Amino acid sequence: MHIRHLAGVGLVLLAGVALADQQQIAPGTGQQNSTVIDTGADGICNTTAAPDDIQFAAVGSGSPNRTEIRCGANKLVDTIAAGDDVQLIAFGAPCKNVNTPVIDTGDNGLAETTAAGDDTQVIASGVRPPNTPCVITGEDGVAQTVAASGDDNQLLLPGAAEPNTAVVLCGPNLVADTTANNVGAGDDVQLVPVGAACTANQVVVDSGADGIATTRAEGPDLRITATKPVKINISRGQASGSKIVKFKITNTEFGATAPAARAYKLTTTSGSCGGGVVSQVDADAATPGLQASALVPLGGTMRATLVAKMKLQNVTTTASNNPQRCSFDVSVVSLDTAPDVDDGANPDGNTTTVDLEVTDRNDF
Repeated sequence: MHIRHLAGVGLVLLAGVALADQQQIAPGTGQQNSTVIDTGADGICNTTAAPDDIQFAAVGSGSPNRTEIRCGANKLVDTIAAGDDVQLIAFGAPCKNVNTPVIDTGDNGLAETTAAGDDTQVIASGVRPPNTPCVITGEDGVAQTVAASGDDNQLLLPGAAEPNTAVVLCGPNLVADTTANNVGAGDDVQLVPVGAACTANQVVVDSGADGIATTRAEGPDLRITATKPVKINISRGQASGSKIVKFKITNTEFGATAPAARAYKLTTTSGSCGGGVVSQVDADAATPGLQASALVPLGGTMRATLVAKMKLQNVTTTASNNPQRCSFDVSVVSLDTAPDVDDGANPDGNTTTVDLEVTDRNDF
């Protein structure tokens, strides 16, 4: 299915303006990384995780890598990490903000460093914080570990998932687009009615009492493939070199309200390559001529291209095995969410980075 001008039937297919809600838990699973067993009052993990759960803290240690020391008012790191504590920002280096973490407790979870200067001590030296994660749920989000050892606490019983966790969040259009339990029978809870206003990142649907998601976020959901590094040669005596860069556009949208096709365009950044590098952007490589936009069928794919061109005055290379590298981003944008990319199940899927490796053979 191709389109050159968005008129007539194209406008019918594009009815409704929406930016998709955001998925937090995959359908059929519970919240991954939920705490099954905590370390108890002494902060030491005594319990061995069952298969499919994850041993978050090693037996005999505390929860690892907890913030121990933060940057003080002078926004300089005044403290050097001791023991197995981890120096997050180098000693003497500036901090971006006051309270930026500068040292964590390392793998053993034991604070072993005393804050110096005006840095702030969050966990006292010699202490493992109590009631921190010891065993957490694995890929299915369901607890498997049968019993806690020592003074550890069992927070999730075997076979249970953490209840009422966020499955779908409100997207940037600030309207709930997703119907609970649209994947199958379940007890997910519709917290915001479909079509009602919501605030950014507000929970629209939660996982209900059983903790297992049976809902998939609805709304525009396009995807663009990543590309391999693009090699461009500027031949001797030539002022520039160019290469056609190819992309695959996929419409992965879900839900009963999804249209038969979704119109899109490509947008680019100048990135580190500078302006004027990208030209001849074609949203539909299968149709003759350059298409500013095109329709991708629901569940279907389309091919798109652009031309990357580098001029010799912008490239300096000293050897054929050491090309100059630069990059720019390319995004697929649903026309009814433009200028923003849609933010469906995987917002990062809308954008890919093109790396150019450019050799100017006039330089050597």
